[in-house]
Amino acid sequence: MTELDDAAAARDRWARSARGPLALVNAQRVDQPQQVWPVPGQWAPAAGGLVVTAFPEDGVVVDGVPVDGTVLVAGDDAVVPSTVTFPEGRAGTVGRSGDGHTLRVWDPASESIARFARIDRFPVSDEYVTSGRYVPVSALEAPGHVLDAAGDPLVVAGTVTTTIGGQAAELVAVRSAPFGGSARLQLIVQDGTSALPETDPDSSYSMGRFLFLDDPDIEADVELDWNRLVLPPCAFSYQYACPIPPPENRLRVRITSGERHPLDVDGAVFH
Repeated sequence: MTELDDAAAARDRWARSARGPLALVNAQRVDQPQQVWPVPGQWAPAAGGLVVTAFPEDGVVVDGVPVDGTVLVAGDDAVVPSTVTFPEGRAGTVGRSGDGHTLRVWDPASESIARFARIDRFPVSDEYVTSGRYVPVSALEAPGHVLDAAGDPLVVAGTVTTTIGGQAAELVAVRSAPFGGSARLQLIVQDGTSALPETDPDSSYSMGRFLFLDDPDIEADVELDWNRLVLPPCAFSYQYACPIPPPENRLRVRITSGERHPLDVDGAVFH
């Protein structure tokens, strides 16, 4: 098994994992006292996260302690985020959303996990390994932003120039979360295959795909292995907002490599 095969198997495991995209059954912004489906408790906004009001029979556990009354649930932007569990194996996380917070509910026994079969992929090809040049944003420039569909800013790190399928491109790279302790760049890309399956049987996910690169932190040559294009979480669940590819990253060329669509047990595309 090659390293790409290992990576593909890991992605399939991630998709169906307890914190994978198929397990996210609700992502509800809490900006006033309210209930959140499908978990117990009354939820309300608070400085640093959310507060939950519940009773022992509700089975809400925050930071290892059953809730009996009103308790702060620290968000993932806190120094020490809270852990939350609910009955039937469900869990919760509180994420920053603009100037407020969202409760995300994870269910390892979700219907979507039961439906999922695999991620469909294009065949691996050396044709889709290209060289490029990364140029970081100058320290003298104000950093730009790309907005995701939820309106949250993604910080622009620099540009990557390359040629693929005969098309020259200068792609906008945004900063990504570190992976394995190393800084990464993220390219949010649409290409000629980005279409609905019913209009193009050889399509990939219509909203685009991601390519991650190691961040050299300085101007440098980089390798772009387009066989490593991956689907965004929104390809698996409507609970996620999709980042919108900047105009520079919307390519006319068909990149028939990388991940295409998540498929269910009947071989159908999820959505």
